[in-house]
Amino acid sequence: MIRRACTIFVLIVLCVVSFANITNAQALGGASVSVSLFPTSPGPNQQVTLTVNTYSFSLQTAEIDWTVDGGKTVGGIGYNKYTITTKKLGSPTVVTVTITPVGSLPIVQTITVVPSSVDILWQATDSVVPPFYRGKALVTSESKVKFVAIPQVLDGAGSLIPTSGFLYEWRDEYNPDDAHSGFGKNVFSTAMDYVNPTRHIGLDISGRDGTVAASNDIALDPSDPKLVWYAGSPLYGTLYNHALTDDYTVKDSDVSLVVFPYFFSPGNPTSSQISYTWSLNGNTLNSPANPNTLFLHRSNSDKGDALVNVSMLNTTKLFQELQSSLTLHLQ
Repeated sequence: MIRRACTIFVLIVLCVVSFANITNAQALGGASVSVSLFPTSPGPNQQVTLTVNTYSFSLQTAEIDWTVDGGKTVGGIGYNKYTITTKKLGSPTVVTVTITPVGSLPIVQTITVVPSSVDILWQATDSVVPPFYRGKALVTSESKVKFVAIPQVLDGAGSLIPTSGFLYEWRDEYNPDDAHSGFGKNVFSTAMDYVNPTRHIGLDISGRDGTVAASNDIALDPSDPKLVWYAGSPLYGTLYNHALTDDYTVKDSDVSLVVFPYFFSPGNPTSSQISYTWSLNGNTLNSPANPNTLFLHRSNSDKGDALVNVSMLNTTKLFQELQSSLTLHLQ
């Protein structure tokens, strides 16, 4: 009888020990684990930091291992951040993270990072430049500007998704601009502000499911307008291929001088909104028929220097006012 009771006691103890081991190996019930990316919408060949987040257990004591595209596993205790470099546009990188809390079964998360991008191009729509100018018309303190978004996002077949296939959410000075945002609205127009010179424009593009595909932010600084002198030719007109510097040697009896405003608004140097004031050796001259062109005639063959000055004012803008001088060496 005593021997039988001992056998039953041993069986009960074994059952209790076995049950305890099974309990310690169970996964945490209701554990919620997420993996965030920074930046959230990475572009091609860009570093991305993945971070494990949870409120269900302590990540500082958990074993966290990372595997990229099935390669070598790296990690350790509390290793909740990992940085990768994305591939070319549209090429996925598969990251698997295994989190093993103390006394629990592993929790596995798989994240696929597909790089995409959106370019923001800008154009000053009322900034004037001379004919055949190879540069870009720059914005000034009150220029009108148009921004155009060019998405670079591939679909599952590796083809570019058309521009019309995205929801565009524009931000102006960090504030959402609902009036210019919407599906297919990849153009955003605004004006520079002389009170806050630098203009910050941001954009998120997403598909119809609301998933952000790409983001971008740009800061646009205004440039200073300037006046550039050119010589006029009775045969070829204004010689835009050669700008005059501080002085100009005159050998003929007649000389034609042209000033051209770079980056002024509106985009016409002879607009009625722009006024010119000319002077020669400090004496104000009558306004020429063509306001930005001065024609001078030498009545004799005297040699010497003469100072020509011009002031230019845009009557519709606060800070578009310039003046410039040119020394003529009469020979």
